[in-house]
Amino acid sequence: MPHGPRYRGRVRTLLAIAACLTLAGCSSASGANGGLVRVEDRPLPALEGKGLDGAPLSAAAFRGKVLVVSVWATWCLDCERDQPGFVRVAGRYAGKGVAFLGVNPEETSTAQPLAWVRRYDVPYPSIEDPSGRSAASLGYTGLPATYVVDRDGTIRYSIVGSTTSEATLSSLIDRTLSGDVSGTPPVDGSVTRARRSPPRRTGLPGTAPRT
Repeated sequence: MPHGPRYRGRVRTLLAIAACLTLAGCSSASGANGGLVRVEDRPLPALEGKGLDGAPLSAAAFRGKVLVVSVWATWCLDCERDQPGFVRVAGRYAGKGVAFLGVNPEETSTAQPLAWVRRYDVPYPSIEDPSGRSAASLGYTGLPATYVVDRDGTIRYSIVGSTTSEATLSSLIDRTLSGDVSGTPPVDGSVTRARRSPPRRTGLPGTAPRT
């Protein structure tokens, strides 16, 4: 019997953790929230496409702001656990030079994602990504995946797998806003800088339909 997206999402999360633990030079920590937090230093790829409403949408439109990129899907249980907290954090940072952008991979239509946005009153847009190419360009290997990007378009932090606490996300945003990304955010465990190395491509998303 073919496995559905929920099963594949769990497998990718486990692969993300295994890849990070075995990849030479990978420095990260699993905080109390369970997410794998890494200090990054690489350009944000060109994320562009249609929004869930069909209008053109691009990460480039947010250049000059700290940008939180959230990769999520309606079939991801941890994404569902994260969403209310992300909505609250987005609200607290509204008007403070911070923007949020979702990337919604591997959905067969926009019906369920749009229902999700209404259910949780999500205040920020998401790029429709049925092929998973936009999400894959970030180098992610599991859901949920979150990236904190500075004003110049450089990814400074990533959080992959399990859930992300509001305290962790807020701390990473604050550090990026201040421009001080050299140290360790004082939340949910220690984080150290990873060496510059190509993203591990193990377990990248496929395009199998929902089951």
